[in-house]
Amino acid sequence: MEGTIGVMAIQARQETQISIFLENRAGVVSDLADSLAEHKVNIKAITVLDTHDVGTMRMVVEDHDKAIKVLKEYGAAYMEIPVLTIEMKNEPGGFARIARTLADAGVNIEYVYGTATPGTERTVAVFRVNNVDRALGLTFD
Repeated sequence: MEGTIGVMAIQARQETQISIFLENRAGVVSDLADSLAEHKVNIKAITVLDTHDVGTMRMVVEDHDKAIKVLKEYGAAYMEIPVLTIEMKNEPGGFARIARTLADAGVNIEYVYGTATPGTERTVAVFRVNNVDRALGLTFD
């Protein structure tokens, strides 16, 4: 779904995030990243969270099917979760406008991760929301 800010279009699209559950110890993330790289899986977005015994790696990749094949070969437990990727202006208020549009539509942000490169005009964030279909129907200003 495309909306506009001035003349710049904001992109919101549905993607599938892979949540991988790994033992929380040194080298596990590196080993899995190496396996993905060897199979030429490009990671578009990633976050790694920890608990005492288990770490959770959340990622959006370019070749989802290839990534799933690697995870199965690796023996990793994983879940596939629908998320939104939303491109927004890299400026004060860019995220706030997206969050407000979602909130006004009754869409809850369960979590979000992203970053921006300083000096760039646009950034992309990954949003886990409670109603992907409703969020996809929104116009982001």
